[in-house]
Amino acid sequence: MHYLAEHQTFNSTAQLNEAIYEHIKRNTYELNETDRHTLKTIARYAVKFGGAAHLKAETLAGLIEKSVKTARRVLNKLASLNIVKKVATTRKINGGKGANIIVILPVKNVSENANDQSTMSNRGQAKELTEPTVVAPKIENEPSALIKRSKNKNNVLDTASVPSDALKGSLPSAIYNAMARYFDAEDIYKYYGILLRAKASVDRAIRLEDHAEPFVEAWHATILKAKTNEINRFDDYLYAGFRKAAWTVKARLNRGGSLMDRFKASFESSM
Repeated sequence: MHYLAEHQTFNSTAQLNEAIYEHIKRNTYELNETDRHTLKTIARYAVKFGGAAHLKAETLAGLIEKSVKTARRVLNKLASLNIVKKVATTRKINGGKGANIIVILPVKNVSENANDQSTMSNRGQAKELTEPTVVAPKIENEPSALIKRSKNKNNVLDTASVPSDALKGSLPSAIYNAMARYFDAEDIYKYYGILLRAKASVDRAIRLEDHAEPFVEAWHATILKAKTNEINRFDDYLYAGFRKAAWTVKARLNRGGSLMDRFKASFESSM
């Protein structure tokens, strides 16, 4: 038996793919682009023994085109989030410390609060990533290549992307409809995460279901800027736009509260 077989955590590539997707979804806030790319890279080398790969830090650094220090930092981060675990090994010849076996862990089943906008529900379950899927149809106002990420080396095992309709019902409908015109599920999670971070920086209590319009307008404004090559950093511009939208909503709510307070005071004084 191969030594990696005892560390296997998945029985099929489909299970491995689904776990990677779910880990990324549940850690939207914590994982940056390098973290996600690293996790997917490990997954590509953990197919034969379902979730287990034996990669040197130097090898992993080369695969993700980052420094060895960065590769080790990302691995430690993934381990701290219970996405992977590192199994220490020793060299047979001299007994020294060898490269870690990296084991991708199954996703823990945890109950999610459906009323908490900081996490998205599982009502829209994704299809297995190894099945043929249909991506969102192209339309006339599709964004330029500036905001389309290359899928060649970022997709888990180079499989088809998860279609946007896998998230239908998991996001506020107006937000979903705006984003699904341009992106598949993975990108929608990323940009919805940016929206939630921007909103939280202003007021976590804002309900997107009741105040989606300013955020949708910010989204379309950013898409337009990207199409005309007026911005260099799409994510940063999008965050600023969403944050401005949150301030717009907060101002409206404050004005509404002030009017209600004055009406209540006037009513009580007339009693």
